[in-house]
Amino acid sequence: MEEKNMDRRVRKTKRQLRLALMDLMCEKSVTSISVRELAERADINRGTFYIHYKDVNDLLLQLEDEMANRLIQVCKRHAIQDTKLHASFPYLRDLYDFILENADLCKVLLGSNGDHAYTERICGILRDYFLYDFLSMFYPNDETRLNYFCSFIVAGNLNLALTWLQNGAKESPEEMANLAGAIIMSGVGVLE
Repeated sequence: MEEKNMDRRVRKTKRQLRLALMDLMCEKSVTSISVRELAERADINRGTFYIHYKDVNDLLLQLEDEMANRLIQVCKRHAIQDTKLHASFPYLRDLYDFILENADLCKVLLGSNGDHAYTERICGILRDYFLYDFLSMFYPNDETRLNYFCSFIVAGNLNLALTWLQNGAKESPEEMANLAGAIIMSGVGVLE
């Protein structure tokens, strides 16, 4: 019983730290955030912070890694050949569900105070774990042109998602998936 309560306390502490870090990163760069102010914002003791993380950057890196690994799992759930048969864009729907579930992380980590290298990492995941293979079904003969199109689609979709979140995510993930899918499939005509 005590171990289960401990796990709940650890999860609560980590959630408080996540929220506090995202809140502070909306105000300033992560390099300007101290452990003291992060602990104060999270309403925890600095010693408690150090039980879980060595510094603010360690917390950020763990959050980034967790998000990247969960995104890879979203990408791996979808078979490329099945996606072409669906007009409802199940991969994009799951992607926009993921984005909404992780809205605080997405807005901050991929936004203006986020790390450009991390944004590139996320774009690479989207490209390498799904999009490239999907688009190569339509245009397998020109790798250079396919790479250009992948870069365009990934960057455009990332900006579409961030704009959606910044505007309050009024549309459902399914509506956003249909919009993104329609844009992508219109562009596929250029490749064919």
